[in-house]
Amino acid sequence: MEKLIEILKQFDTNRNEFKGVWDENAVAACFQPCAKEILSNGYFLINGTYIIELGSIELYYHEEYGDIKDYIMYHTNDRLPKKYKEMIDNPQKFPNIFNAIIEHKGYPYFKIGTFNQHQSGVDVTFEKEKEKEKDSYRASFLIRSYRVLKAKDGKYPIGDKTKYDHCSTHIFDDLFYEGINWKNSNTERNSNIEWINDEKKDASFDLKGHPRTNVAEYIACDEKETHIEKGGRPITSEDYLAEVNKKKEDKSYTPKYIKIGKSYYKQDMRLWQFRLHNIE
Repeated sequence: MEKLIEILKQFDTNRNEFKGVWDENAVAACFQPCAKEILSNGYFLINGTYIIELGSIELYYHEEYGDIKDYIMYHTNDRLPKKYKEMIDNPQKFPNIFNAIIEHKGYPYFKIGTFNQHQSGVDVTFEKEKEKEKDSYRASFLIRSYRVLKAKDGKYPIGDKTKYDHCSTHIFDDLFYEGINWKNSNTERNSNIEWINDEKKDASFDLKGHPRTNVAEYIACDEKETHIEKGGRPITSEDYLAEVNKKKEDKSYTPKYIKIGKSYYKQDMRLWQFRLHNIE
């Protein structure tokens, strides 16, 4: 994983050297070179037997003490369960309880290159805790789509499967098919996962960023931003279907509304998804 870690470290270098306005577009610009390298020039090698090639990845970036927020991101202090918040705010009530979250007064920052598994799939993290809190940040990329190949001949191991799998949770069984070895450290849950740099790989990177899949825009519901939720004005099925029809007429159009379950939301329009050409 060391080669992948070196690629991800470039994000922090780019971030520190950025001279313009630091906003969502700047975040995307700093990660794009990393995304290009990851998607175009490398893959995961599993037990030396098969390859996982990534088709698309999604950036998640959140500043606990800064201005850029990504409220859908799981590993942030805004997502702390109420019980943990109570323990952090009232340590005297729980004098005999040790918990890393309580000790750190929030989620500890992941070591770069850690696999973070959650209900939406697997993130590869590159968070940074710095001396000045305002310079710290949470960051990761979600493996949104991928395909599996045999390592020897590049053929698919199951039938004539030729498309990328767009269900991000399927990767649990492919990336960790032998389960998780909890004897290893958090960054080495499966010691047989390697990152291989392959600059000869025939893959064309899509330079255009895209909105992330099924990510709704979050808004503050009060002036102090103490309550954040998906939403905005109520969106009807007619609003949503109108966007679907626009997409049918123009393949390059990005719908403004999405459907999650039985509800409709405004799409988060940050261009934080990166993909190879011809990957939807």
